[in-house]
Amino acid sequence: MSNLASTLNLVRKEVDGALDQAAVQLEHYAESGSADDLKGFLGEIQQVRGTFKMLDFRAGERLCEELADTGRTLAQLDGENRIALEAFSKSIMVLKRYVEMVANGQLVAPGLLLEVINDVRKSRHEKALPGAYFFMVNLRPKLEIPPVPAKPTPIPYRRVRQLFQIGLLGVMRNQGRKGALNVMGRAISRIEKVARGQQTWGFWYAVKAALEGLNQEAFEIDLSRVMLMRALDNQIRKLEESDGQLLTEKQPDWLLKEFLYLVSLAEPETALINKAQADFNLPKDLREVQLAEARIKLSGPDQSAMDSLTEALQDELHGIKDLLDLAERTDGFDDSFSDLSVSLRRIADTLIMVNLPETATRTLAIADSLRAEGEAFDIKMQKVADQVLRVEQDVRGLAISTDIVSTSKVDPLSLLEARIGAISESQTALSVTKRAIASYVDTSDKMNIKNVGKTLKDVSGALFFLDQENVSVLMVSLQRFVEDEIISSDVTPTEDKIEALADAISAVEYFIDSLTGQTAGATEAVALAKESIQHLLK
Repeated sequence: MSNLASTLNLVRKEVDGALDQAAVQLEHYAESGSADDLKGFLGEIQQVRGTFKMLDFRAGERLCEELADTGRTLAQLDGENRIALEAFSKSIMVLKRYVEMVANGQLVAPGLLLEVINDVRKSRHEKALPGAYFFMVNLRPKLEIPPVPAKPTPIPYRRVRQLFQIGLLGVMRNQGRKGALNVMGRAISRIEKVARGQQTWGFWYAVKAALEGLNQEAFEIDLSRVMLMRALDNQIRKLEESDGQLLTEKQPDWLLKEFLYLVSLAEPETALINKAQADFNLPKDLREVQLAEARIKLSGPDQSAMDSLTEALQDELHGIKDLLDLAERTDGFDDSFSDLSVSLRRIADTLIMVNLPETATRTLAIADSLRAEGEAFDIKMQKVADQVLRVEQDVRGLAISTDIVSTSKVDPLSLLEARIGAISESQTALSVTKRAIASYVDTSDKMNIKNVGKTLKDVSGALFFLDQENVSVLMVSLQRFVEDEIISSDVTPTEDKIEALADAISAVEYFIDSLTGQTAGATEAVALAKESIQHLLK
């Protein structure tokens, strides 16, 4: 990129001029539909394409090729193609901004142009280019393949795929990543383990590291990455249908390249990611966080309007609570409550905009109650404070998807905090449990799992508090298995039993994550946990 920046600066003026002129010709064509205006637009694009080819700027050249191909297709059609015109307009704007950033020496990945490239391709019904299209990597490095386990244990491919699909469902619904990617990673870990000793092991090793990377907060799970997960599910389906016989077959190179690209973008926060990046000799000059920053600069601010709005509303409500506190402590407080009324009505107007009409009505009712006469001041203030708390709860619901019955006898804010605490503690407890079981598997030392039974019982209690009694009962079954079949038994459980135990815990962990609204597929997770427990009790 530094070489491109230095050479691009030499022709920057000509490129900008050609792009500006292309934008003018495109605007004229959109208004008139004249073939001459379209021809003028394509001429400017071809000029820019020639410049990019000379500079070996592959991404820019490819975008210009797509614009030219689509423009020629457009010329042969009758009528207007609004989708193509919008894609053209966006492409010119993004490309001009991209050139500016490159010329200024900013880190801009070629892949950032894929979105507009694919928009242009889509307008003429062409398949999208994959996310790693411009990524260069050696797909056949010399890897130190782990040996085949001394006592290989067949894995239940149907259950493994079911585990993967539960996570995939959560990803596809765009309802969070932690629980979804954890169970997907669990499924891939089992396939990677059984693939050891085979040449295809490198693919599953890369996938395992990529899923661990996707769990990092910086990663965006966009449509292209969802489609990548679906393509991976197809490969797992083939394994299921052949009962693992196809595990020795080479996986598609394009799929391996996509996962290696994700690994290269991940921060080396874990031993697995660090090792995979070294083993495949992946470039270190670009991470997902830098890619996200560049994307923001390229396309403008990309922040959640709803989060900002929620924060502003909460600040306004805090101001109201301060005014209420001042009213109770000050004798000369404004009896007309003009400031309070103005703030409450302003909040009500905003709540209507975000589709919370009932809360808006409640807020207006608070403002009206301030003018009511015949009620003691301190009683009125207490009622207003209670209603403000309910409004605050609804506002929090914009950011936290947690259902709390409004008629509950418990203060809703306190109940919300208790629910959040129970969910958080349960998630932490199950993470610790999985690590303890892994340590036990590695060392066969029962001291590593001496507290697992108690932990599972605590999680069972938390689930009971969360009104999830059916899942709470499952945790009791797991507790009994650990205490009776592992800790108190002189017989070491078989590997498939341990794997089923881990599957059940992962499924419950995923289910708990769904209680925060961060994942989907709760029903499927419970079904998988039950199936795994049935295997334990055989």
